Amino acid sequence: MNHMKWAIIIPRILSEKDGGTKVYVDRFARSLVKRGHEVHIFTTSLDASLPKHEEAGGITIHRTFVRSGTAGPLRLSVASRVTADFDSVDESVEFDVVNLHASCMLRYGRLRRKHHILHTAHAVVTYEYLFTVKKILSSLAFSRDSMKELLTFPIKLPVSYIREAAALRNADTVIVMSEYVKRTIARFFPWARNIDVFVSKIGIDADAYAPREDKKETRRALGIQDDEIILFTVRRLVSRMGLENLVEGLGMSISKNRKSKLRLFIAGKGPLHDKLDRMIAEKNMSDAITLLGFVPDDLLMKYYQAADVFVLPTEELEGFGIVSIEALSSNLPVIATPAGANPEVVGPLCPELMTRSTAPTHISEKIDFFIQERDAYRSKDYRGIVREKYCWDTVVGDIEALVNEEPAPCGS
Repeated sequence: MNHMKWAIIIPRILSEKDGGTKVYVDRFARSLVKRGHEVHIFTTSLDASLPKHEEAGGITIHRTFVRSGTAGPLRLSVASRVTADFDSVDESVEFDVVNLHASCMLRYGRLRRKHHILHTAHAVVTYEYLFTVKKILSSLAFSRDSMKELLTFPIKLPVSYIREAAALRNADTVIVMSEYVKRTIARFFPWARNIDVFVSKIGIDADAYAPREDKKETRRALGIQDDEIILFTVRRLVSRMGLENLVEGLGMSISKNRKSKLRLFIAGKGPLHDKLDRMIAEKNMSDAITLLGFVPDDLLMKYYQAADVFVLPTEELEGFGIVSIEALSSNLPVIATPAGANPEVVGPLCPELMTRSTAPTHISEKIDFFIQERDAYRSKDYRGIVREKYCWDTVVGDIEALVNEEPAPCGS
């Protein structure tokens, strides 16, 4: 293994933004450091009180301060500033690998040196813009944010497509987390079939999710009664996550299972919060559903350990679903919709809990099935399987091998 200098580039990480990409980058960077590499993270930040340069856990963080938003497709000036900040550090460090986790963060033509460009595509963002507008129009849910989305869409969509295409073309290596994302790239960028796209995985420290105390004590500390059946999910509160369908589906299951005390905890924040809150109130489900907001890691572990089942109700665009393997590492069975990468990740371990569609009725169907078969899941050892299948050392080792390969001649 050669010692390499890595520059990882991602919009707004650490305390400012949550989500699967942030978690992946954090764990991936730590694994690189553990394997003897030098790692720098370049990111944008809204918080000017933070230091511009900072070292944490062996990782050097460089921040480009912005006034609003992230480095989206229309923010060309942000990409120029990040490129300039990167070049100023690269002049002395001389990075070997530049690993991008967003398509709009660098101006490739302005880089001063030749690097190995590793593009990690967590999803096709252009597809997400299309899905968002489709949801707004189909639901007729017009608000200030949705109107802004509709007004910027005619410009944002083509610019996003062009910049995603440029990211793929400029990459020496492209990796994705699932066959689903690989197929989506091939669908939206047909010419990209000539690009080798490597399907990697997301690693996890499965043992970190082992219970640290008695389950009854954990539940008691969280205000959960012994006879309650706890459903749990961790999602960014946006429409593609299918949370509205989950609320509808849970309502159906509560009506059908009067003798069972069902309770759902939803961890996460996002623009859908107020709509979900109103929906829960209108359905008189405030006693059954709790919106937790942002939950720090130590408390998140407790909810995983206190729950009986995890639910992943994704409607579309699930690039991997890191929360599903976090749940499985906690020995939680996972009810998942057949959307995105869910059949690849959850399907092999919990095939009987995969729903027939993303519809509320089919989510309810699997909740009912779990209630009936709950005792059978108490002795499952999902953690052992996850430990073997999603080992960070193997994941990082495979990516190291990719960036160390000699590039193939053009046209081969």
